[in-house]
Amino acid sequence: MSLNSELELANTRVKLARLEKRYEVLRNDTTLDQRVRELSMNSLKRLINQFKEEIARYEAHQEAGR
Repeated sequence: MSLNSELELANTRVKLARLEKRYEVLRNDTTLDQRVRELSMNSLKRLINQFKEEIARYEAHQEAGR
């Protein structure tokens, strides 16, 4: 995935915030099976990191173009 516009950047930031919120909810949820919780958290963490990398890459590219 590669961000190509300010709109995509804004949408990605919204998605990132939602993922981070969901990650915190899962982290504090003790009602789920421990293994399922860990797998879900790992998956969310990978997505969170991917979105952060995309945002950083886009911002670096924009700075380089100025």
